[in-house]
Amino acid sequence: MLRACHFMSFVKHIMVLAILFASINSLSQNCALVLKGTVRDADNSEGLGFAVVKLLNTDLLIQTNENGEFVFDKLCPGSYGILVKHIGCKDTIFQVELDKSKKVMLKLPHNEHNLAEVDVMDKRVEMKKTQATDQLSAEELQRTKGQQLGEVLKNINGVTALNTGGTISKPMVHGMQGYRLLILNNGIRQEGQQWGNEHAPEIDAFIAKKISVIKGAAAIRYGSDAIAGVVLVEPDELPDTAAVTGEVNLAGFSNGRTGAASAILQGNFDKVRHLSWRVQGSMKKGGTVKTPDYYLSNTGMDEKNFSYAVSYHRKKWGLEMYYSQFNTTIGIFKGSHIGNLTDLNTALQLKKPIDSAAAFTYSFDRPRQVVAHELIKGLAHYHFSPKWRARIQYAWQYNKRQEYDLRRLTAAEKEAEVVAPDLDLRITSQTMECLIEHDNIKSFRGMYGASYMHQTNVYEGRFFIPNFINNTWGAFITERYVRPHLEMEAGLRYDEKYLQSYFYKAKVWTRALRQFNNVTYNGGMIWRPDATFNLFFNAGSAWRSPAANELYSNGIHQGIASIEKGDENLETERCYNVTLSALYKVKKFNVELTAYHNQFQNFIYLDPAKTLELTIRGAFPVFNYKQANARISGVDLKTEYTLNKYISFIAKGMVVRAWNYSISDYLIYMPADRGDVFIKFRLPQQGIFSNTSFQVNNSFVAKQWRVPAGSDFAPPPDAYYLLGFDIGTTVNIKNQKIHLNFSATNLLNSKYREYLDRFRYYCDAAGVSYNIRLTVPIVVYDKK
Repeated sequence: MLRACHFMSFVKHIMVLAILFASINSLSQNCALVLKGTVRDADNSEGLGFAVVKLLNTDLLIQTNENGEFVFDKLCPGSYGILVKHIGCKDTIFQVELDKSKKVMLKLPHNEHNLAEVDVMDKRVEMKKTQATDQLSAEELQRTKGQQLGEVLKNINGVTALNTGGTISKPMVHGMQGYRLLILNNGIRQEGQQWGNEHAPEIDAFIAKKISVIKGAAAIRYGSDAIAGVVLVEPDELPDTAAVTGEVNLAGFSNGRTGAASAILQGNFDKVRHLSWRVQGSMKKGGTVKTPDYYLSNTGMDEKNFSYAVSYHRKKWGLEMYYSQFNTTIGIFKGSHIGNLTDLNTALQLKKPIDSAAAFTYSFDRPRQVVAHELIKGLAHYHFSPKWRARIQYAWQYNKRQEYDLRRLTAAEKEAEVVAPDLDLRITSQTMECLIEHDNIKSFRGMYGASYMHQTNVYEGRFFIPNFINNTWGAFITERYVRPHLEMEAGLRYDEKYLQSYFYKAKVWTRALRQFNNVTYNGGMIWRPDATFNLFFNAGSAWRSPAANELYSNGIHQGIASIEKGDENLETERCYNVTLSALYKVKKFNVELTAYHNQFQNFIYLDPAKTLELTIRGAFPVFNYKQANARISGVDLKTEYTLNKYISFIAKGMVVRAWNYSISDYLIYMPADRGDVFIKFRLPQQGIFSNTSFQVNNSFVAKQWRVPAGSDFAPPPDAYYLLGFDIGTTVNIKNQKIHLNFSATNLLNSKYREYLDRFRYYCDAAGVSYNIRLTVPIVVYDKK
């Protein structure tokens, strides 16, 4: 307790110092952004010399040189209106968002009916979120290729994972996951976790070129139930220049002897320059996972995925189509499926599984899951004017999950070539979204939209959750006021949900209809007095209705080897959220601090019943869905110090505190305090090797002692420390680049159990793994 108090005191001092330093710098330093540009004739692209260029709302006025070039320096981040005048041309105002130095091209029309264009020469900069937002860099994505999405996201500060052994990983943000954390796959809300919280997202992480997390209950744009935040998984933009390029990725992992491969080919042809396309596919196969002392039987996996994308864009409108398919077969650790109550009680007390004599193999049998997910997306957008645009998006998703239980097959089943699954779940979702956006109307930028979803779930085999039909619609509005040093945003959303479920209750066929409706709202601001300091504040309220499995589940949840029982009397969950983030950046030192508080009414959680139940499938622990008033608060801290151009240090830490008011005790299943320290060495270019770096990774996770006494089937595991390293380089052979990466996780082969791993009741976590990754960019054709 004393150590925790010292740590919280240290965090408070860091925050005070960061804000104090930022305030001092705001008085002593000027903004340092540079805006370079060229004014050209819209008809023939010739530079317009001696044009007058004025930054509106400032006293800055300049004249272009003979080539039409101009430069403004010492600018602060913000939104700028640029008035351009030239003899024979129509006076035109352009709008530029500036949060880093950039170069723009301004095309001035001679005809007043022509539309003005702004071509940004470097990558388009999006508006910053007023919520705490983190994004993985290209280098971080390179170091994680071949891993599951949940494991990739653990590299973002404040994000942990809810694991089920070594094969299933689900992201958790600020102690919340599942239905409270939305995942958007290529702009589409991922639908596939309606059967429980342990299922990993059915997304191929190889396709992602950008992964970011918006933290906090304020993502009005994405839905009412984005209480914890939103994970955005986005592929690279389709090419818009005449070229055919690609990329081949290979990855290997020693633990499980896992191999993964991915290939992408994309292009745009000069003769049909408005048409762009992409094809992508990946494969992954792994065998038995090993802890430091023993193999975990039946923990292999096999995965095959592919996707297609095509787009056609004109000046004012465009069309996009996307199709993806995700297929995986996952073995479930046999040591978690136990035949009788005596053995189950013994397994919960032992330090290793009852059967720990497994050997390595790529084959796996029952229990296992076969999962498939299909996504079809269509998008159309139209630009009414330079400031107004609209888009409409439709998506169809189909998710299949088949579970094969650990049991003896009948004689007829043994003779049959194909044995039906013990549980076959299929969910189909159709969504429609319409949006209208406007930019920079008297410093306002806004978005208005409406969405609708129709969803059906059917099952065959043993009962776990009922058949149901879910209809949901919502509408929202957001507006943002943008000035050079201050941005303010507010949003409002209304949603209604109708859940019709069909099941037997006391042997009577029942049709249960639940209706939910509520309002979501939020407000936020960004204050940046100078280029070194940014302050983000966001406050709002979000809600979610209980899901079908939380209401009506009653049976074996095979993936986590447990029996779950829902409560049909659960009510709407409501959260009030406040988030404050501060970013301070100077030449060698960066610090990012995020503090948050979530106050819940009717928080839904899975509570251990402290009883074991014997079924025809074996003995399992029992969990009940309950509700309570609760709070979840915490702090994320990230600092980076660059000693010189060769050495840098990064430190990250997160603290989560949760309280269950209904029992006046801690809230169960919250992440323990954890910290990471990375020491990175960059090496100068040597011959054909460039961008060479070596990184040492240190992770410490404390024991989670903040749990209700005697509430779980096993006490929380001890604290643990993990050591790892990462070496990366680029090999340049003539015009060909090859990116190589070699890393190790749990280098000391430490024996530990993670509190958030549902299989910690039965076994240790995975041991050391040596990993190698290779990426080869390919240029088939490039007009340039």
